[in-house]
Amino acid sequence: MAKIKYFLVTLTALCFFLLVYLNWNTVKLQSSRFRPVPMHKEGFRMVEDIGILKALEVKFLPNFKNPCWYEVRRHNRQPHPQDVQHFQIVPSAMQHRYRSINHADEVLQCLPYFFLIGQPKCATTDIFHRINSHPDVAKPVVKGPNWWTRKRFGMPYVPQPVPLSEYINLFNASKIKGYKQTSGELQDTWEYPRITGDGSTSTLWDSAPTMDYLHHLMITHKDTNIVQVLLQGRKESNSVPNVRNSSKIDAISYEHTHSHEWNQSPAPQRGIVLPFTVADVIHLILPKSRIIAVFREPVSRLFSSYLFFTKKGDLSPRHFDESVRTSIQKWNACVRQYSDRTCAYNKTLQNAMGVRLYNGLYNIYIKDWLQVFPREQVLVLRMEDYHNNITKTLASIYHHLGLRSATPDKNKRINIHKVYNKNMKKFLVGDMFGSTRKILQEFYKPYNKDLANLLNDPKFKWEDVSATL
Repeated sequence: MAKIKYFLVTLTALCFFLLVYLNWNTVKLQSSRFRPVPMHKEGFRMVEDIGILKALEVKFLPNFKNPCWYEVRRHNRQPHPQDVQHFQIVPSAMQHRYRSINHADEVLQCLPYFFLIGQPKCATTDIFHRINSHPDVAKPVVKGPNWWTRKRFGMPYVPQPVPLSEYINLFNASKIKGYKQTSGELQDTWEYPRITGDGSTSTLWDSAPTMDYLHHLMITHKDTNIVQVLLQGRKESNSVPNVRNSSKIDAISYEHTHSHEWNQSPAPQRGIVLPFTVADVIHLILPKSRIIAVFREPVSRLFSSYLFFTKKGDLSPRHFDESVRTSIQKWNACVRQYSDRTCAYNKTLQNAMGVRLYNGLYNIYIKDWLQVFPREQVLVLRMEDYHNNITKTLASIYHHLGLRSATPDKNKRINIHKVYNKNMKKFLVGDMFGSTRKILQEFYKPYNKDLANLLNDPKFKWEDVSATL
């Protein structure tokens, strides 16, 4: 009996240590383990400099296609009180390091080469998984960390700001360096051609926290040069969005970018709208980034979003119809006083809407990205075209990212993958009312037309899709 008891105790102990070991070596997002982060004297939560890499004074390695660099880490470094692990990973598994002669580790660090910026409910999860199936793409720990738009700033998204170092750790530097082209097969200028990406679908449209933070810098004189720094990243012909016929909020913000009258707040409520967006910040740090945006016929997208984000007990065509009508009323009340752009970005209005009407205003958001990034760096796709021909769409994405074409066998394996993140609630709830669809089609029609003109592609009016609904 004693032997059995001893055996069980020993087995329990071994299982415990095995569990601890596996937990330490498993890459996963940790969103519930936080330690308090100190506050500034002014009460504004600590957020890293908007320059980020400028402050680190790093230069990307010229023999890597992906933006990477080596960072020296000495062995006697003591943990900093602000070191908080929001994304728990195993450094040895994700980072490439070697011991230098000065007894320090030089750790390879990498940021994304491409951004799949949106939109939600446009098959981005499925597309991102298939992109990561390419042999020259290193899959990150999570698809959408939402670091640039939300978690970097802390509340209300996470209890405290997530530092840049933890965001960097999401990208598999070891795998990026795991494949080196030989001189015989070298097709490009890079010895290490592998890339990685960020698939956060809030990146395109959720610039409210960024605008709030930039405004904080302005009115507190924390960084009086930030506007000039951001302007340097824009095209000379399109330095700042045209504010003719724009709202008072846009106009005052525009004037401040030139007059430095930071103490006059453009808007008293949370959700201030500035000319700058997340696109400006990413371009400042990663100007050669490849951008991919996937759009869907906005009426269908909105209903899919409603089914995904609304509590199950509230789901019904009638509830959707009521939410649409009240949201459009609030939108119309806003645009009577302010510009469409102001209303699209304003977080106060976004939170007040019953449905995410604003997510379908593709023309407003992508226009800001095209103000910053060259057109050849931005690929805009339709979800419907992707579903009609996955192979052709993936080929255009691979070409955009400068990846080698997939072999027929590889294409076949990629195409037989299951569909990721498919919403099945529509089969339970049924379709929206025909009257609701007509209201939404009329609402989105001018925005679709503007998008088609902006991209010089009539397909983005979705007339071919609307006719079949």
